[in-house]
Amino acid sequence: MLMPELPEVEMARMLVQYRLRERQVITVEVLDDKMMANCSADLLKAALQGGTVGEARRHGKNLLVGVGSTHLYVHLGMSGEISVVSEGVHTPHERLRLGIGDGFLVLDDPRRFGRFGLYRSIRDLIADKGLGPDALTVPGEEFASRMEGRKGSIKPLLLDQGIIAGVGNLYADEALFQERLHPAVKVNALSRNELIGLGERVRNVLETSIAVRTDLSRLPDGHLLRDRREGALCPRCGTVLGCMRIGGRTTVLCPGCQSER
Repeated sequence: MLMPELPEVEMARMLVQYRLRERQVITVEVLDDKMMANCSADLLKAALQGGTVGEARRHGKNLLVGVGSTHLYVHLGMSGEISVVSEGVHTPHERLRLGIGDGFLVLDDPRRFGRFGLYRSIRDLIADKGLGPDALTVPGEEFASRMEGRKGSIKPLLLDQGIIAGVGNLYADEALFQERLHPAVKVNALSRNELIGLGERVRNVLETSIAVRTDLSRLPDGHLLRDRREGALCPRCGTVLGCMRIGGRTTVLCPGCQSER
């Protein structure tokens, strides 16, 4: 299973939006209160039970589901997954289960790094977490402006949710690969045109993953994420892919296409 990033959270948002909107929340079961983000289990139940599901929104890797006058907040962490199941169907690692209409919204999370809670609005969420603009909404020019003048390597800056919200480890590797940029290159060594190109590529990579419903085997030829692993062959030049740690994160790259400066 993929670590959930923006495209995976967008899939969860679409599922809720199209399957559960305008249905009533009948029951709320908190099955792991250690995953509560900012409220108690009793407060969550009181806020959601009896409410009607409204708009499902996403900002970066954060999901907000409107229920009545509040929002259920969900962050999928490293292994979380949202599903809609029928009566009597259970998933192996349920942490939250909401009875909605004739089905159930379930948060399953084996590793328990996900979180859920309540927010009054998406604006409150953004302010509380100090998030930058959503990666799908940032044009290349704005991306470049937000990156210019910063210190450090480009990949950790791509992962900084306070600069741009939603880019995770996998899609950062893909965007850098597509732009032939070494992930350790210093951002101040990149021209404005290179930063603009990278910003546009980030958005394109995310949109492409969403278009194939995050099934990486369906990505077009030439994408790193079809077989992102050390020892695999570069889909562009055939060089053996390498692996390194940058900013504490595993990074896969092509030594042939992404040479250091």
